[in-house]
Amino acid sequence: MSRVAASALIGAALTGCAVGPHLPPPTIPQPARYTQKALPQKIGGQQRLRWSDQAYARWWTSFASPGLDRIVDQVLQHNPDLAADRASLARAKALVAAAQGGLMPSIGANLGADRSKALRTGADGGSQYKVPGNLYSLILGTVSVQYNPDVFGGQEDLVHAAKARAEVQSAQLRQAQIFVIAATMNAAIDGAQAQAQLQAAQHIARADERLLTLLRAEYKLGYQNLQNVEQQQAITDAAQARLAPLEASVSAARHALDALRGSMPNRPVNLPALKRLHLPQNIPVVVPSALLKTRPDIEAARAEVRVASANADVATANLYPQLDITGSIGKAAQTGTLFFNPVSTLWSLGASLVAPIYEGGALTAERQAAMDAYHEAANRYRATVFDAFRQTADALRALQSAHTAYRHNKASAKAAAKALKLAVAKYRDGVVDYNALLNAEIAYQEDTVAAIKARSTLYLDNVALFVAMGEGPDLQVNPHEDGKQHPDTQVQHHPGNRT
Repeated sequence: MSRVAASALIGAALTGCAVGPHLPPPTIPQPARYTQKALPQKIGGQQRLRWSDQAYARWWTSFASPGLDRIVDQVLQHNPDLAADRASLARAKALVAAAQGGLMPSIGANLGADRSKALRTGADGGSQYKVPGNLYSLILGTVSVQYNPDVFGGQEDLVHAAKARAEVQSAQLRQAQIFVIAATMNAAIDGAQAQAQLQAAQHIARADERLLTLLRAEYKLGYQNLQNVEQQQAITDAAQARLAPLEASVSAARHALDALRGSMPNRPVNLPALKRLHLPQNIPVVVPSALLKTRPDIEAARAEVRVASANADVATANLYPQLDITGSIGKAAQTGTLFFNPVSTLWSLGASLVAPIYEGGALTAERQAAMDAYHEAANRYRATVFDAFRQTADALRALQSAHTAYRHNKASAKAAAKALKLAVAKYRDGVVDYNALLNAEIAYQEDTVAAIKARSTLYLDNVALFVAMGEGPDLQVNPHEDGKQHPDTQVQHHPGNRT
């Protein structure tokens, strides 16, 4: 290689040039609001929407349940799925460091000693002379350096891809945290709902027992017919039958919380009482322009686009020549004394340029496949964004609807309780017959259960809204600091209202 060619290669190596297409993530216009019609500031009850461009990190504390806060903190600390995702993130970061190592020269050392016997032949080189060979020793020590200047940026593109994959893992860990917290909240609320229904069912069952006792006494006195007694017996048995499934639901909620905490289903779990849960008076709602930053699934999809773009750059760089520079210096001698003598020094310096000439179209096809993968990732990113805005809009409308439903169910349950109380009093006074009392009792049972379910739905819809906005703890939050307020919380805690 001439000095001019060598200088040109070294200059290209030092300057470098990335030849990839460097495809950017797609731009998506952001709407001014989530829904077609603007939502009222007061969404229902005492709850108001408070628009913000920041995420609320520890949003579950707004339900004002210290016991529930402890459970969530335990889940963040001990959940095995989150531990696995943290390990995946650590592995992705290690692979970034490995890819960055490819940009640096690699240095190796070799030290060895050998004892050999040289083959000796006759004067004419034939094998008919058996002349003993000479024994000799060889001590060899070298240091070698190999460097790929990355002239066309292929290795740097690999680093970009590795960093983007680490960003995907980071976003997926945030998403997993949000989902695990939501699962914890849903299990706790479902358990509280089942517990409230169980308490109401037990109260109803006791009232049915008392009424059955009264009807039996009246039947013996001839004031009641057998059909009414048997009908009340059936209602009482049905009320007792409803207890067992509700008890199983309460246990299932406790078992779910145990699994989320990474423990066996034999530890005591104190479920929060439904009536002790509060709703945040001011709901921090992320403005549409900030949703792309707060939703981890959008962040992961955007990072997947960067991965695909970097892979397209790598496939493009593979179409160009690759330059390798190697060098070594060392010692070779037959004795230890001679090993340290300057005359035993040996060295080498070389460069190789490998260029693809004909690969059967494989490299071009690989580049086209990488470009297609980019377009696939870009369209999946767009779909993720559209779905995120849909979920947030649905959650806002569902919460508004839940407030309306709960208000009516609550009023209906109160009215049914008053009607049943009046029916019982009138029945004892002989003003109404058993059928009127039975109808009032059935209405009370149905409206009581409906009110409990509507109340639970209201809490669950609040959880769904926080999840839809991608709100949750930052990865820098130490999960071992149970129950502490973390500095990344962007919205101050607002006292909730008990519904």
